[in-house]
Amino acid sequence: GLALQCQPARKSVDMTKQLNPDEHYIRELADEVVNTRQRFLGGSLIHDTDGIWTKSVYGECDGFSFGTETDELYRVPDEEKKEKALIVYASQNGTTGGTTKTFAKHLCKSLGGDTYCDLRNMSGIMAKDLAMYKRVYIVCNTSGLGRPPCDGEVFYSHVQLEAMRCQENLEDLAIGDGDEEKPLTGTSVAIAVWVDSSSPDYAKFGLGLTEELVSLGASTALKTITVDENNSKSEQKQTFKEWENTIIEMEKASGTRRRTSKTIATSAA
Repeated sequence: GLALQCQPARKSVDMTKQLNPDEHYIRELADEVVNTRQRFLGGSLIHDTDGIWTKSVYGECDGFSFGTETDELYRVPDEEKKEKALIVYASQNGTTGGTTKTFAKHLCKSLGGDTYCDLRNMSGIMAKDLAMYKRVYIVCNTSGLGRPPCDGEVFYSHVQLEAMRCQENLEDLAIGDGDEEKPLTGTSVAIAVWVDSSSPDYAKFGLGLTEELVSLGASTALKTITVDENNSKSEQKQTFKEWENTIIEMEKASGTRRRTSKTIATSAA
């Protein structure tokens, strides 16, 4: 809806005559959201109540600001990252929503439970939380035409804005690609997303999220997979199981490497 608010001159034009009823209604809802949630600074910035600074639809803005320093995404040294894996799930209301949470819990259990991984809803985290982990696994679904689910809307917006900010900073510093300077360097991600293959752009959210995280410096542990909710439950389970088994093997190998490193460090001491 906010994307439709693209004509600053609309105050002097009766836009209702140019829009069909649905578009007009969407504009009204967008206005209501902005008027309810905005906190103006500098005229063209809106402070979202979830802590995100974003571009106003009512004027041009050349940059982005991200609130306080504690909200800012920054690189965490590898030695300070958690050894636990982070499992994130996001869902839309409905049966698919329950499915993603169920499979995320199953992955957590398969990796050894709370001792070896943290399970979080995407609605309760930001990009900076991912930077605290070496390994992140995301299980989510897509809403509508490739949009993020309800649980992932704020997170995805924040990731997109952080990606823009990161790119702008690298350009300002003339660092070039600057992978070592990116905030998610040292964090690997793998994403499984439930989709409705009958909808256009059904995989857009999962692929877009992967692209944004990579632009922030994250590496991909596995290719992003799609699980078609139009398939039978057994087919969906089998697709996820193959992805999960690969992760289990990677975690086992990672655990072996960590134990070996600790043994070498202890022997050296």
